Amino acid sequence: MQPLDSIVIIAEIILFLALAVLAIFLIISVKKMTESVSRIEKDFDDLQKKVAPVLENALFISNNVKEISTVIKSQVSKVDSIVDSVKETTDSIIRLEQRTQRQVEDYLGDTLNLISAIITGFKTFFAVLSRSKNKLPRKNHIRSYSEVVESSEEDI
Repeated sequence: MQPLDSIVIIAEIILFLALAVLAIFLIISVKKMTESVSRIEKDFDDLQKKVAPVLENALFISNNVKEISTVIKSQVSKVDSIVDSVKETTDSIIRLEQRTQRQVEDYLGDTLNLISAIITGFKTFFAVLSRSKNKLPRKNHIRSYSEVVESSEEDI
């Protein structure tokens, strides 16, 4: 039984040596992992330090954008009210112009009719006057307007 015991002892020695190599390898691997984790922590801290000002700037910029948009909204509402006011004023001016134009046209039409009537009256008066110079007027004879018009048409 001795050869079997020596084989078991040799196997145990090989096993312990393998365990020792494995333990050393495991220690080295754990050390590398901790170094990697340390580097990741350091990189994360550096990234965090670099990102913090960027986030602060982004917050500052977003606040500025918010203020600017508020100012723009108030300016747009002012412009809207001004546009509405200008539109109302323009509509009022157009209505006034139309109303004035209608009244002026009425007065102008009446004035033109009056001038036309006066001119026609003068023409008729001078036509009768010129005929009366050519002819001696009859006594107590008054001609009607239609006679005057008929006689003036005959002359034409």
